[in-house]
Amino acid sequence: MQKKEPIRLLAAGGLLALIALVALIVSRKSFGGAAFWILLLFLLAAAAWLGYELWLLRKNALRYVARMNNTLEHTGQIAPERMHVPILILDSLYEVVWYNDAFADQIAGNRELFGKPLHTVLPFRPDALGSGETMDIGLFDRQFRVSRTDYSRKSNLTVMFCFEDITNYVLLKRLYMDTRPCVLLINIDNYEDLFSGTRQSERAAVLAALESLFDKMIEGTNSIFRHLDEDRFFIITEARHCLEMERAHFPLLDAARRITVRGRSSLTLSIGIGRSGEDLAQNERFAQQSLDMALGRGGDQAAVKTDNGFTFYGGVSQGIEHRSKAKNRAVAKDLLKLMKRCGHVYIMGHRASDLDAVGAAVGAAFIAEQCGVPYNIVIRTESTVAKLLTDRIKTEMPGCMIPPEAARKQINDSDLLVIVDTFSKDIVEDAELYRLAKHTVVIDHHRQMVNYLDNTTLKLHDPHASSAAELVTGMIQYFDFREEMPRFIAEALLAGIMLDTKNFIMQTGVHTFEVAAFLRERGADPIAVKTLFAESLTAYQHRSRLVSEAGLHGRYAIAVQTELIPEIRVIASQAADELLGVENVDASFVLYPGQDQACVSARSLGKINVQVIMERLGGGGHQIMAAAQRSDCSIAQLCELLLKELDAYDAEQNMPAEEEES
Repeated sequence: MQKKEPIRLLAAGGLLALIALVALIVSRKSFGGAAFWILLLFLLAAAAWLGYELWLLRKNALRYVARMNNTLEHTGQIAPERMHVPILILDSLYEVVWYNDAFADQIAGNRELFGKPLHTVLPFRPDALGSGETMDIGLFDRQFRVSRTDYSRKSNLTVMFCFEDITNYVLLKRLYMDTRPCVLLINIDNYEDLFSGTRQSERAAVLAALESLFDKMIEGTNSIFRHLDEDRFFIITEARHCLEMERAHFPLLDAARRITVRGRSSLTLSIGIGRSGEDLAQNERFAQQSLDMALGRGGDQAAVKTDNGFTFYGGVSQGIEHRSKAKNRAVAKDLLKLMKRCGHVYIMGHRASDLDAVGAAVGAAFIAEQCGVPYNIVIRTESTVAKLLTDRIKTEMPGCMIPPEAARKQINDSDLLVIVDTFSKDIVEDAELYRLAKHTVVIDHHRQMVNYLDNTTLKLHDPHASSAAELVTGMIQYFDFREEMPRFIAEALLAGIMLDTKNFIMQTGVHTFEVAAFLRERGADPIAVKTLFAESLTAYQHRSRLVSEAGLHGRYAIAVQTELIPEIRVIASQAADELLGVENVDASFVLYPGQDQACVSARSLGKINVQVIMERLGGGGHQIMAAAQRSDCSIAQLCELLLKELDAYDAEQNMPAEEEES
C-alpha cells in the first residue's frame, strides 16, 4: 500500500464532514434555496470520493496480503534449508525424510541419509527424547543440545530434531570447573612419636625428603604450598590437578611411606581434600572435615569431601601406635569433671553388644561409682552376644543394667550419656537415647565412619588402640581412686581386650600389654576370663561345620551359612577368626542370615583392610575386623557382591585375584 492513500482517505472523510456541517447550517436559514442545492451537490461529490477511496483501500490491502503470502511462502521454503541450526525431520518409523544444509555439513558429513533409520545416523535413540524435551550429546568432537518437536496430522506423525551447537559453552564450563580452587590439608601421622629422640639433622633430612615429594607433586601445576606447622601443610590447587591425584589414588601416600625414620618407622600422611564447595572458605572447611575423618580412620589415607559426601583412598597400613598418651590423659581428666557435675550417668555400647562393649561399659560404670554418681548400663540383654558376662553383672552389680526404654523415660538435661565401642549412629544400642542426651561422651577404637556421632561433648577416639576396654582401662590408670578396682571389673575389661586382640595376637601394641598387666595386678584371673568365652556344644559344632565347608577365592576364605540358627552372629565371627589360620589366607568372610537381613562377618591379618571392603557393602568396622548387614538382597546376592568387591580391591592393589570358585 502507498502511504498517500490513507491521507487521501482522511481528506475525503474530512471534506464530507465539513460540507455536511455547512449544509446543515444553511438548511436552517434557507431550505431549498440555491445555496442549499449547491451544498447538497458538493456533499454527494464528497461522499462519492470517500467511497472511491474506501474501494481503493480494500483493493490495495488484498494486493498487499497476496504479496506477503508469496513472500512468506518463498521464505518458508528457503529459510529452514539455509538456517545455521541443523534440522532433521523423521517419519513415524524414525526414518530420515528431510534435513537442511547445516545438518548435512555439520553432522551428516555430506552423506546421503534419506530413508535411513535414525540409529544408523546418530548414536542415540529417538524414543529416549520426548516432544518438547532436550538432551545433550557429543557428535564428532562437538557438543549439541538436541530438542524434539512432534507434529501429528491425519494420524501421521512427523518428528523434527533441532541441534544447537553448545561446544563453546561446554568448553567454557569445563575450563571453569577445572580451574576451581581445591584445598589440601596434609598431616604427618604420629609426628612426635616418629621423631622422638632423633637428632635435628635426621629430622631435617626426613622433612626435606618429604618436601621434595610435595614439590614433585605440584610441579607443573598452578598450586600454592605452605607450612602450617612442623607436621601440617597446606596446598591450594586447581580441580583438574586434584582429580588427577584422585584417579591415581594419591601416590603421595605410597611415596611418603617409603621414607623411614631411623631406618625402621615409616612416615605416613593423612590428607584431607575439599573441593566442589561454593567458595574457597567452604573448601577449606571441607578439607578440615576430611582430615579429621582420615585421622579418625587410622591415618595413612586421603579423604575427599565434596557436597555429595566422603571418598577414601589408601588406608592400607596398620598405622603406628601412639606412644604419647597425653591426649588420653587430658580426656580422662575432662571425663572425671563431667561425671562429677552430672546428675546421672548412662552407659551404652552398640547393638548386639560383645565382650568389649560390655566390658568397657563396666569399666565406665566403675569410674562413675568412684565419682559418687548414680549410673546404669543401658543394654538389651536378650540380644547381647556377651551373655555370660551380663549374667555375672546381674550377680556382681545388681540393678545396674536397664533396657533402653527405661533409660529414655529417666534421662534429663543434667545427665551424661557415655557411649563405648562404637562411633556410628547406625549401630548404637539405642539411637533415640542418643538424641535425647544433652551431654554425650564417646570412647571408641574403631576407624571413623561417615555417619559418625557428631553431637558429642567429649570424645576419646584412638583407632590404634586394640579395644574400647583398653581405652577405658588406660583412663582408670590416670585416676587416683581411694578404692581398689574390684576383681570382677578387672576381669570384664580384660575379657574385652582379649576378645578384640584374639588373645593378644591381633592389633596389639605396647600399651595393650601395659593395661593388661595393670588389670592382672588388680586380680584379673585369665582362667576366669576364659570362662566368659565358653560356648555350647551345638554352637561349637556349627562353627566347625562352617570352617570345614569354607572355600577359597584367591587369598580370601569364604564360608556361607544359609539357615538361621541360634547364636549365629557369634558363631560367624568365631568361624571367620579360625579361617585366618588357613595357609595363604589373608582375610576371611562368613556370610549368614539375620532377622530379615543378609550379613557378613569379615576378619583380616592386617594385609587386607576389611573395613574398606565392608564399607563398600554398606557396613564398616575396623581394619582387621568388620561386618555388614544388607536388607535389600539375599545371601547368594550378597556373596556375588562380595566377590566383585574382592576382585575390585585386588585390582586396586595391583594383585589380581585367582579365579577359584568358593
